[in-house]
Amino acid sequence: MGLGAVTGKLTCLRDCVRLQFKEKDRAFRKNETQTVDFEYNEIENAELIAKWFRPAQFVIETRALEKLDSFPGSQVGRIEMFIPRSSRDSARKMIGLIDFQKSESFLQDSESRLERDLEG
Repeated sequence: MGLGAVTGKLTCLRDCVRLQFKEKDRAFRKNETQTVDFEYNEIENAELIAKWFRPAQFVIETRALEKLDSFPGSQVGRIEMFIPRSSRDSARKMIGLIDFQKSESFLQDSESRLERDLEG
């Protein structure tokens, strides 16, 4: 899809990453804003790709393929979003936050498995 075909916002919340997006309105059809929440343990990878003379892209890869069904232009388990120049620093910080929250989620899952193994 083109650079201006979809607009949206990616937000890191306490328990999930929230993606809100809207397709560009057509002449006779208004599109509603859609919201998709990804738990941190559902995110495989998040990265910012910035090359010379090209718009920066924020890429998210996820295990929750069914959540991407409504996102236009998504590939299998992967979303590529163009980031305006003014938001690049925030996107870099968001990658660090996502990585931290993923590790916290992994640690919590590991601890709960260990506790179950010790009880049983």
